[in-house]
Amino acid sequence: MGMNRKAVRGRGSRQVISKRTESPYVGTWRITEMEGWDPAYIDLTGPGYVAIGRKDTGFMQYGAVEADLDYRIEEIGNTQRLAFSFQGFDEGDPISGRGWAVVDGDKMTGRIHIHRGDEAPFQAVKTNQTNVRPASAPKVIRLPRRTSPAGHGLEARVYSAEVLFQQPSPSLARFSRDLDVAPELVPEIEEDSWGTRDSLEICFQPINRRKLTLHIQRAHFKRKETYVRDLQRFLKDMESLPYVQQVQIKMQ
Repeated sequence: MGMNRKAVRGRGSRQVISKRTESPYVGTWRITEMEGWDPAYIDLTGPGYVAIGRKDTGFMQYGAVEADLDYRIEEIGNTQRLAFSFQGFDEGDPISGRGWAVVDGDKMTGRIHIHRGDEAPFQAVKTNQTNVRPASAPKVIRLPRRTSPAGHGLEARVYSAEVLFQQPSPSLARFSRDLDVAPELVPEIEEDSWGTRDSLEICFQPINRRKLTLHIQRAHFKRKETYVRDLQRFLKDMESLPYVQQVQIKMQ
């Protein structure tokens, strides 16, 4: 009678059971890996982690993401996992989404889906550290996942490139000189100015907390295949600079 503590809700093969029997999930889990993100981004504002409480709620932090969790423990056939939804902020912008995680001893693996955004498999380990949530995390610039954009299929389209510098950041003038970008209308590249390199027209935005945004487009009367080739070479040259930490591009 009193031996069965499971409170089963729902029908079919998927069952939601009481979290009172699922203590292995409760605690703080330090994120050690996220597919597509390097450790520097995971710990951008503090230690990346997932915290699971005892009353259906939790919290997660990684990169520029901070979110409150609402979770359930599910049974799907013979498999058990923690399923959660979340609401929070990324770079100060509201976000929501869902995810899941499974636990094997002191190791957690799972996946986070941001609604209309990134999908990130992750791994974490249980930690005794409980005071990991910052009192007030600073507003930061979210950096995209570290990839080699030059290896992706590029098109003859307008792109924006986000560049993260190591400290100290170079001046725009030095950065543009190192990339052989010729300034237009000004003696040297400065904020909100344009430059050219081969078939590329490049607009330089102000450097903000080690992050620089470039807008790149094809120069008039230049062939599309020439633009794609020049863009690939430009991206590789940026990645090779010793003071550049990350580069990511996206189509506009």
